[in-house]
Amino acid sequence: MDSQLEVDLDVGGQAVHVGTAHFTRRGRAVTTTFTYSPGYLARRDAYAIDPALPLDAGRGHTTGLPGAFADSAPDRWGRRLIEKAWPGPASISEVDYLVGVSDHSRQGALRYRRPDSPAYVADGHEIPRLVDLGRLLHASDQLAAAGRHHDTDEMHAVRELLDVGGTTLGGARPKASVIDADGCLSIAKFPHPGDEWDVMAWEKTALDLAERAGLQVPSRHLTKVDGRSVLILRRFDRDGTARRGYASAMTLTGLTDGGSADYLDLAAAIADHSTRPDADLAGVWHRMAVFSAIHNIDDHFRNHGFLHSPGGWELAPAFDVNPNPDPNKSRVTSIGGATSSGEERDALLEVAPYFGLTADQGVEVLAEVTAATASWRAVASSNGIPEHEQRLFNDVLPSPPTRGSAGHSRRSPTLQAASLHLPKTPVENETRPPGTPPPASGRFGF
Repeated sequence: MDSQLEVDLDVGGQAVHVGTAHFTRRGRAVTTTFTYSPGYLARRDAYAIDPALPLDAGRGHTTGLPGAFADSAPDRWGRRLIEKAWPGPASISEVDYLVGVSDHSRQGALRYRRPDSPAYVADGHEIPRLVDLGRLLHASDQLAAAGRHHDTDEMHAVRELLDVGGTTLGGARPKASVIDADGCLSIAKFPHPGDEWDVMAWEKTALDLAERAGLQVPSRHLTKVDGRSVLILRRFDRDGTARRGYASAMTLTGLTDGGSADYLDLAAAIADHSTRPDADLAGVWHRMAVFSAIHNIDDHFRNHGFLHSPGGWELAPAFDVNPNPDPNKSRVTSIGGATSSGEERDALLEVAPYFGLTADQGVEVLAEVTAATASWRAVASSNGIPEHEQRLFNDVLPSPPTRGSAGHSRRSPTLQAASLHLPKTPVENETRPPGTPPPASGRFGF
């Protein structure tokens, strides 16, 4: 395990030395000590790369990796690749995972060097183009079908996917970095042999519906490789060759993987860290409404992010959006304590004031979201999803509005009534969770 790394930050396409990280390992546990460089602290555009590492001349200490480092470390798919390629009996540390990520495809703007070396760790990868999708899909299939024992074909697949930067953000889904037709860094997300439905076509459908409902989502297109759907998503943390700072909601809230989380925690973090808190609070509530409408429930705080702009942090586009066909499955991140589909709509209206909406505005936006997402069958068909597969999602996606329903789906018959039981404007003595912002005033809009 590396005991020290120099940390650089891409600022407008130029590498700036941010500081030095020292790592200590005891058993499987790692602690990090980070010190900002004097040169970085003297810059007018310097910012704290992590709320747990405030800008000062002292040393910052964290158990494990700082959240900012963890955000640039591999996802579950990337960790699996690194584990498969790991030599010898020694266990893998979080630092080993961190340095195993391709520098070309690393999420965000942080980059890492070993002491006295100008080269970034894992800098020798070459990102393939779309014409290589068939080869990459074959490699991911080989790895997905592999058993406990490593054979030659499996290890070749692992090396091939590692060599092309197959360790980027995005969960356990097989993937690889690619250069799209416009020369932009993108992610190719592959089907898994064990998928029970066309997961990639459904993710494309969910993103299309989210965009119709007013959310900002990544540029994307669906392609077929040997008759199977592959989703190409352009990276939103790149601006040409320049990298944009990225922080997950997990990092900005200070929460940890596997712990409970509520969207009110995210509201508090936005109030503390966003450069445009009113817009981002409204944007998160809008996102919650869309996710509820399409039953996207894998909404943990690694699946929400923020990009750094010259003024500070701002909400990143929605990503990793997928409907779940089981109406009894609960969402990962609660909405004012609610996790089931039967209660989350009312919960949305109850928490609306913490995100700058009155109850009436919330009802209006929910109706607009339902109307936008009720076209899901046409969108699914346009993405090649057959009717028999669409029927799997009948119980979780909105029905087309009927005459006199004002655009509401059959899943939310109490929306109009609920607004009658909520205050139209915030009251002075209301109780708010610690750290959550007061309700904003003014017209809600996106």
